Formats: sequence, structure tokens, C-alpha cells
Amino acid sequence: MHHTCSHTVHSQKYSAEAPRRNLHEVLLEVLDVLLSCLIVAPCVIAYWRGTWELMGVLLFPNSLPFSALASFAIGGLGHFIFTITQNFFKDHIHPDKRRLTYYAISRLYTAVFGVVCVNMWRGAWMVCDWLTSIDSLAIISVVTLVALLFLVGTRTLRNLGAAPYTVTMDHKNDYFEVDTMFKIPGFAQPGLYVLDTLFSVFVIGSLVVIAWRGVWGIFDLTLFPRDKAKSAWGSLLIGYLTVFVTFILQPLMRYVCRRISGLLKIIICDIYYLMTFFGAVNAWRGIWNLLDVYLYPDNRILSFWITHIVPFLLLAALKCSNSILVRGVFIDGEGSGAEAVHLPINYVRLHFLRERRKKVAAEQYSHLDAPLYYLKADHATLGKHLEKDLEAHHSLIEKPQAPAAQII
Repeated sequence: MHHTCSHTVHSQKYSAEAPRRNLHEVLLEVLDVLLSCLIVAPCVIAYWRGTWELMGVLLFPNSLPFSALASFAIGGLGHFIFTITQNFFKDHIHPDKRRLTYYAISRLYTAVFGVVCVNMWRGAWMVCDWLTSIDSLAIISVVTLVALLFLVGTRTLRNLGAAPYTVTMDHKNDYFEVDTMFKIPGFAQPGLYVLDTLFSVFVIGSLVVIAWRGVWGIFDLTLFPRDKAKSAWGSLLIGYLTVFVTFILQPLMRYVCRRISGLLKIIICDIYYLMTFFGAVNAWRGIWNLLDVYLYPDNRILSFWITHIVPFLLLAALKCSNSILVRGVFIDGEGSGAEAVHLPINYVRLHFLRERRKKVAAEQYSHLDAPLYYLKADHATLGKHLEKDLEAHHSLIEKPQAPAAQII
């Protein structure tokens, strides 16, 4: 993630402005964290809560096994279909061809895929409840530990992360993209591609759900188990304190990961992934249960519909509705340097970089004889993620139209 940068032009200018720019970038990073923690994450969690509970009303409400299996079937089949058809969507649904059609189909895609994601998790979660126990701390702890060990062994612990550690932008370059475990290239090898998809969806996906279900269940049994409101506030406090600590540790983690490699890097990254996992589970549990307690507790159906519809519309208006999706498999320690611990919440920063890039392009058009401008190394790193962020697909910036404007 960290790259060297050519300063052959205007090096003195950028050196003189470095303190101001650094302060500016810190401010943008803080704004990104606040936006993720205070707006995007609560909306994502509220959407999942509303959709999850509505499925309980609509799918065999009087039979837990049938309801669980129906959700698992909808989620598993839906994930499989969206994964194997991603190339079709990318090839045929594009704003440069039919803009209105693209926006209609892409948002419908997110709405349907969101329901699929929730059902996959709900089904796996409830099947685990059905087959094991929700009352035994020992059983829940053992099942959770086994799931975590499998994730460590397959180097997929990174997939435990969720909002507020990710903001996924609705950008055309990778709107329909779903990464699989082994990155088999489409239908060039159809048998392996299908197996890769099945393994990614049903094995890794289910292990992640089991781990989440376990930690959530442990707090249900240990944190004010007889007082749902206190338990929710406690989880919210624990969750956001952990989120605060993990964001504070980000610069240190980037620094360390740029200087180590191999097994040591994977171990350090896994420790950090577990911290973000712990923070995310508690943040989700806190907000979810607070909505249960305070949002129309006497009219549950209304409460569910509100949290299903309103958060999705707000996220769509902010152009980050894809944040509700859980898709793709990512590998622990993958990426050069600090990419291994990159938290993709670059919403405000990408907006400012896009505006700066447009300004540079406009200047190059109006002053063709003027010397080229170069962005700082940090911006070049961020620019690299604009085309395709390997962790959460949060690109926002258009490809440069002016050949004279360069990012080094």
C-alpha cells in the first residue's frame, strides 16, 4: 500500500505544504471514521435487524427448523447465483451503455442481494442454534473456538470484519464483483469455479456466521442476561470503545505491516482482525438490541419494516448501499505492506481526492504547456484502491480522462 513517489516536479512546493496537508488528511480520516461509526454502521445494522426479523415473520414463523432451512436455502442459492453471474452483470449492465437501466438494475441488485445475505446468515445462525445449544456457555464457547480455529487454518479470519470497519461505495467499476476463496477465473475452468464458489459460500461463509453467533451468544449469557436494555448499552459501550482503540492503532499497524512479512505478519494481522471482530460484534449487538427495546416495542412489525426500508434508502442516497452486502472471501495478510490491515472506510477522503483529480485534469486541459502535477505518495496509494479495493470494493473515482494528469 505504501509506494515511493517521484518528486521531480514541484518537490519544494509539496515539502512546504506537507504539514498542512498532513493535518488535512488526518481531519479527513477522522471524518471518515465518524461517518462510518455514526451513520453508515447504524444504518447497516438497522437494515439487517429489520430484514432478519421480517424473515422470521414471513418464513414458517411457527417452525424454527423449517424457517432456518428456508433462509439457508434462499441465502445459499442466492449467493451462488450472484457469484456465478457476476461476469454477466459486469459485461451487460454498465452506465456508459444505458445509464437509467444501470441505476435501476444495480439498486434492485443490491436490494435483492441484501435479502439474500441476511437469509444466508439467519439460516446458518438458526441451524447452529437448532443443532447445538443457546443456553450452555461451554457448548457455545467450544463451537465458536472450533470455527475460529478453522478460519485461522484457512487464513480467512479477515472475513469476520463488518461495519463500522467497512464502507462499500456504489461504484460502477466493481459494483457486481464477488471475490471467491481461490480466485478461479470465471468459467475458463467451470468445474473448479463452481467448487470455489460453493466452498466460499457454504464453508467459509458458514464458519464466519458460527463465530459471530458464538461471541454474540456468549454476551447474551454473561452481560446482564436478565436486562436486555442494560445488556444492549453494555455491548454498545464495549463495541465502540474497541472500535475507537482499533482505529487509533491503525497507523501503528500500517507501520508494523510495512516492515514484517511471512508468518509473523499473518499472526500480527490475525490479532488485529480478532480485535476488529470483537468490536464489530458488540457494536452490532448493542445497536440491534437497542432497536428492539426502544423502536416501537409494542408494534414489532412496524419496527421491522421501518428498519428494513429507511436505512436502505438513506445508504442509497449516500451512494454506499452496497455496505449492507456480505460477499467475497479475503485472505489474511494478503496485499503488500499495510494493505493487509487496511480498513476500507475512505468515503470523505475519496470524495476530496476525486475533486482534486478533476481540478488537476482541468488545469492540464487549460494549460497544456504547464508542468505536470504529482500527487503525494499517500494519494497515489489511495488512488490505487480507486479502481479495485481488494478488501471491500469501495472505489469512487472515475478513470482519468486527461492523459496529462498523472498519479505516481
